[in-house]
Amino acid sequence: MMASKRPLRFTTALFFTSLALTCVAQTSSWTLDRAITHAQQNNLQIRQGTIGLELNDVDVDEAKAAFLPSLNGSASHGYNWGQTIDPFTNSFATSRIRSNSVGIGTGLTLFNGMANHLRLDQAEERRVAAEYDLDQTRNDIALQVASAFLSLMFAEDALEIADLNVQTTETQVGRIRAFVEAGAAPESDLLDLQAQLASDQSSRISSEGEVALAKLQLAQTMRLSPTDAENLKIVRPNISSIGAMPALPAIDKILTTALTNFPEVKAGESRVRQQNINEDLAKTVGLPRLSTSWSYGSGFSGAAQEPVGDPTLELYTIGYTENSLEPVLTSALSYNEFRTRPFSDQISQNVNQSLFFSLSIPIFNGWSVRNGVRRSQVSIQQAKLQLEQVQQGLQQSVERAHRDARNAIETLAAAERSESAAKLAFDNAQLRFEQGASTQVEYTQARNRYDSARLTALRSKYDLVFRIAILDFYAGRGLRFDIF
Repeated sequence: MMASKRPLRFTTALFFTSLALTCVAQTSSWTLDRAITHAQQNNLQIRQGTIGLELNDVDVDEAKAAFLPSLNGSASHGYNWGQTIDPFTNSFATSRIRSNSVGIGTGLTLFNGMANHLRLDQAEERRVAAEYDLDQTRNDIALQVASAFLSLMFAEDALEIADLNVQTTETQVGRIRAFVEAGAAPESDLLDLQAQLASDQSSRISSEGEVALAKLQLAQTMRLSPTDAENLKIVRPNISSIGAMPALPAIDKILTTALTNFPEVKAGESRVRQQNINEDLAKTVGLPRLSTSWSYGSGFSGAAQEPVGDPTLELYTIGYTENSLEPVLTSALSYNEFRTRPFSDQISQNVNQSLFFSLSIPIFNGWSVRNGVRRSQVSIQQAKLQLEQVQQGLQQSVERAHRDARNAIETLAAAERSESAAKLAFDNAQLRFEQGASTQVEYTQARNRYDSARLTALRSKYDLVFRIAILDFYAGRGLRFDIF
């Protein structure tokens, strides 16, 4: 009985160990870097792009293989009926005969205007452009994660403010209730505070919903399961020293870095090079082409016969002498029995080889070469314009990010001043309300103004963090929040 319980105990222990590990994995905290890495590894678009790179690798290998000679083997087995010329006996055959052939051949392009080299360069450039496109997608995912990460941080801070408001109002309700019971305050003050408490509790519920929604958005961006989304925790970066932020970097340096190193620009430059190679390829169509081929083969025919047994010597008259009219005789060996020559003998005796050189010189082809070159030149101009459009869009994004960062600095400074003033006003209103020198309405209005100022300052702080992070990202220093 004891022996039978051990497997059950082991299975139970293994189950709870796995459950514990799963819970730890689900509730583990996420840093920004880890969240970005996880999102990039699981994003479907990035995974599709990674698979697409494998196809580009195949194209490159195929272009390299074009330099190698072709090698092909052949074999046939068939039957002929009726009168036909046997290719191996060179005689007419009227009965059904069997024939076989085997061979091997190779071919090699000696010159085609360097087209193989150009196709290899083009395949490698396509591989380069695809890699840069994938890098751009990674950057887009990183920005989405960073935005969702900050949204969750803001939602959590807003929830903390809502919790503090509920606690503060609960304290006031308890204090006023004591005054009302002692007859030192009217019951209407207690009713007003209880209404305020209900409003604060409703705001806290809304803030909890905002936190849950922000977690869901971040989890969806990271491609986490719904269960993981509920248990999602983040490691908040240190942004406490945001007020001591250094001066913004010069926009010229940021533009130089972005226009030089960003993947969308690199991809555009690669596509321009692809079109230049395509123009050279179009020109090779009008150049001579020299190729060579060699083949080696043999065959078997059922009509090929050989004698069997001992021959008989026979004499034949082939003419007469001119003067004496004596017969002129010749001898020949004749056989009474024949058989089909063996397969192995025919294969060894019917060996044939061939070597050819082929030169093709285009003379006139309906202007297809000229039109192909013109078409490729138009494609070059289009690729250059697309690159210029990408550069222009990136420059506008950098300029807008720099302007947004400057505005965010000024907005945060104004929001912090407003928050300080609102806090002083609220502290004064709270003191006056506790001393009975003001009404609950005045206290509530001051508290609402202070809450609005706190949320505005909080939103402005996170907006500045994001704007500076974006500017730092354009400057080539990665995406991070602990930059203050």
